[in-house]
Amino acid sequence: MKKIIFLPVLLILLGLIDVGTGSLIGDYISGIEPEFDYSAVAKVTVGKTSDKIDILKIGEYMLLTVRGKSSSIYIVKKGETYSVVTDQPVNIGGLLWSYRFSKDVKLISKNYNIVFEGYEMVNKIKSSRMTFNPKYNSGIKRTVWIGVSPKIILKLEDRDRKGNLLRSREILSISLNPPSSKKKVVESLFKKGIKLPAREKLLSLHQANKELDFELVIPGDLPLGYEFIGADIPQEGVGQLVFSDGIGFISIYEIKIPWWARQDMPPEKKEYIEWENKGIHFIVVGDPPTDILLSIANSMKK
Repeated sequence: MKKIIFLPVLLILLGLIDVGTGSLIGDYISGIEPEFDYSAVAKVTVGKTSDKIDILKIGEYMLLTVRGKSSSIYIVKKGETYSVVTDQPVNIGGLLWSYRFSKDVKLISKNYNIVFEGYEMVNKIKSSRMTFNPKYNSGIKRTVWIGVSPKIILKLEDRDRKGNLLRSREILSISLNPPSSKKKVVESLFKKGIKLPAREKLLSLHQANKELDFELVIPGDLPLGYEFIGADIPQEGVGQLVFSDGIGFISIYEIKIPWWARQDMPPEKKEYIEWENKGIHFIVVGDPPTDILLSIANSMKK
């Protein structure tokens, strides 16, 4: 008799866990893109580099300013276009993707266990703290603090499988409904910059190959949990494959090299992986450790 009672109770408990997890993911996704306009100052750490981030969002505009020790970068989003203004060369693709979030609920649920850890104050705002624990070694551990009101991610920390800090962001202040006069600043910066696509929906592999004059090479090996989510053409002649496990991202850039400049070289292990093979220059960047990125590179030899 006890066994008969136990089974439905277990099913009810499991159901409650599922609902709770779905609710947590819903709050997380709401916190990524709040439904109100805001300006904010965020303290950002990416690896060992500490930068200042100003975020201004007015209607369809988003101004992201990155001030580092030796460079100033402005990223302005208007509709489906990024405009980048910078005083020094940067890995624009890597920079943009480091601020991109997945909103794929199924992918997050499949690869991460989400734990609600209670409430904490972040810069005088009551916030719920939750942690995304990866089910596989290739995943990253993400902890976020989401304001109860306003519902926005106020603080974020990403760590690798060894516990090393990959990036952290913290919004220090929020001003709701900033004055419309700031639109002029955004518009002037937008006109100055290099224009890049900021698609809400990525291209299919077929669409990307059709726009390029070469076929993108697909990796034969991916870390557990990662799936192909789409392709992009960030600049003319440059193809990009994008993979995600719901929290982490991997981008593979492929560039066709003119015949007179071709020089095959094996994958080189840096903070990213770079190599050239049969006229195509490859760059692999992403959240997993470089040894995993290297195994992806080795699986792509044509």
